Amino acid sequence: EAATCKALDVARIYLCDTGGQYKDGTTDITRTVHFGEPSEEERRVYTRVLQGHILLASAVFPDETPGLMLDMLARQPLWQAGMQYGHGTGHGMGAYMNVHEGPMGIGGGSVPASVLKKSERMKMVYLEPFRAGHFVSDEPGCYLDGKFGVRIESDLLVVPADTEFKMGSRQWLKFEYLTLVPMCRALLEPSLLSPAEIRWLDAYHNTVWDTLHGSMSAAACEWLRRETQPLGK
Repeated sequence: EAATCKALDVARIYLCDTGGQYKDGTTDITRTVHFGEPSEEERRVYTRVLQGHILLASAVFPDETPGLMLDMLARQPLWQAGMQYGHGTGHGMGAYMNVHEGPMGIGGGSVPASVLKKSERMKMVYLEPFRAGHFVSDEPGCYLDGKFGVRIESDLLVVPADTEFKMGSRQWLKFEYLTLVPMCRALLEPSLLSPAEIRWLDAYHNTVWDTLHGSMSAAACEWLRRETQPLGK
């Protein structure tokens, strides 16, 4: 409501959870941005969330792996810093139906095992096997009560993976990254990122630029070029 909504402020973080309904599917995308000079705490929290996002997006796993096992990838950089978020990490998306749709999901790491064992809904969703063709979100976050919150959400498609070895009888799978929205450069803390994470981010931003700049206005292109500049040398 207008009386209680906060106005946009260049001195504060802005979390935008958006998406759309299209003839070929539904999207659910979140980006956290800052239009001014973020604090060191804001940059560190954002970068830890981004690290978890990248780890999950880069996963390679055998067919029928449940989302409960994938969840720790997104949470690990946060857990290492003593941070946590209280929602699931990923959900399926319907077409012309529910934005949040099963049967599978990624989560379970926000609650103890005693809670998970008693929840039929959590067991049903987070133990559902992942298979090629599943469409799922990747959305770790972190929220500091009374201060600010960060979430990064993109949409992924489960596809076959080409691995060096073919051990076991199950097909190997990975995620195809579908969302083309740059990360917020102002909120990055490069000193926390590994060389592999920087390579992932630079390759992603290169794809975003190459795919989108030809169909954007001059002003939008200027913004996109600034946000997709490589971090690596």
